[in-house]
Amino acid sequence: MQRKTRATAATTGHITKLVLEAERKSSMSLSPEQKNRRSITRKERLRRLCRGYRKRQQELLDRQKSIELRNEDLSVALKEAHYQLGRRTSELNDELETACRIQEGLLPEELPETINLKSAARYIPAGKVGGDLYDIIITPRQKTAILIYDVSGHGIPSALIAAMAKMLFTHCLEKTDSPSEVFSIINRQLCHYIKTEQYLTAFLGIIDPVNNVMTYSRAGHVAPLIYHAKNATVSRLDAKGFFIGHSALLSIARYNNESVVLDGNDKILFYTDGLTEGTNLQGKLFGSERLRRVFMEHGHNNVESIVESVVVEQEKFRQGTPLRDDFTILCVQIGDSDRLMASSGFTREEAPSILVASRLDEIDSVCSVILRDMDMHGHPDRSIKQFKICVFEMLTNAILHGNGGNEQKKVLVFYTVTRSEAAISVVDEGNGFDHRNLPDPLSPENRLLDHGRGIFLIHHYFDTVEFNDSGNRILGRKYQGR
Repeated sequence: MQRKTRATAATTGHITKLVLEAERKSSMSLSPEQKNRRSITRKERLRRLCRGYRKRQQELLDRQKSIELRNEDLSVALKEAHYQLGRRTSELNDELETACRIQEGLLPEELPETINLKSAARYIPAGKVGGDLYDIIITPRQKTAILIYDVSGHGIPSALIAAMAKMLFTHCLEKTDSPSEVFSIINRQLCHYIKTEQYLTAFLGIIDPVNNVMTYSRAGHVAPLIYHAKNATVSRLDAKGFFIGHSALLSIARYNNESVVLDGNDKILFYTDGLTEGTNLQGKLFGSERLRRVFMEHGHNNVESIVESVVVEQEKFRQGTPLRDDFTILCVQIGDSDRLMASSGFTREEAPSILVASRLDEIDSVCSVILRDMDMHGHPDRSIKQFKICVFEMLTNAILHGNGGNEQKKVLVFYTVTRSEAAISVVDEGNGFDHRNLPDPLSPENRLLDHGRGIFLIHHYFDTVEFNDSGNRILGRKYQGR
């Protein structure tokens, strides 16, 4: 402050000297009286000038101090804002990590083993959280549901909607095997609960492994591709359908079922649009036509190789360009239904349904499905109870003796129920047994032996019983009125 005072005094003195010198020169021609009056006026003007200058200087100093104080306040506020921003960013990152873990939990860790079907899948994220999900779900009647969908947008809202949709799809597929009915139910429910502009596209195909027929419906999703093994061609599974979950479309949304007959070794490629919307350095899209060519080139390979080839070709095309959207790719290979039918003992015209068991605690659920059909077709209670005893014995023998209690092995259960008869075929993965060389449980010497009683009961309650040559399949029929 002393330094500023000295500088002010020096400046004031210099101005005074200049003013005095100017006054001296202008007064050289004046009279003494004029000089005296001018001297008084000059001193007064000089005093006023100095006072005005000092006042202005003080105002500038005060203003400078005010600015410095304001800068200090702004600096404190900026530091606080920076701290709050960092804390909020950390919270958002934690929330995104949580949402990411939720989404990862919704994706199947491994695809389930299904009858007459092989599968492979990959999910490629563009960020921490996306809206893509896929699943393979075994319906209560052992049909294979292939589901893939994509929620609009990104981040936590998309992940939450994807999680809600996953639960709804799983629940609906326990009630119906109609893809269009599943879409209609879920569309109504999501429109009721989602109050945003977000929606999802979806494709649902349900494959009957016995007949190799896939019934499907498309809800605004990109059309899957089929590689036809017989002639090495690729076609699209086109179908019309609205988005799911957009309330503005609720009153007009319609979904239709389509069906396609598949041959053994055919492959179906399901994917989300993030795959074809990947761009290279020139901004060109990977595109659906390029994907079709890649699928055509590699369609003869196994499903794991096909998925890997598509991912590699898309990555190579992008030349390091970041993905604009996450994408999912799922490939399934159809098995030989003729071979499956031959192992069942039924004819294709009988069109049996199929169930699977590998553990003793699954026997009750298999029985309930078959016995419910018998009741619906008017079979008497006595026949239903006898049929239940036979099913229990057949499955117990197949699981414990045929498969040796190995839960990794399956027991296939084929069955038909009409008003005139109920039939069941049980096939295990064991080496079989000689059904002609079983002890008679009614003989006195065999009464304590734990062999042959189940087969005896099956022969007693069924009207006809057949075994295959290898002894790992038993087929029984019970007719109405006998």
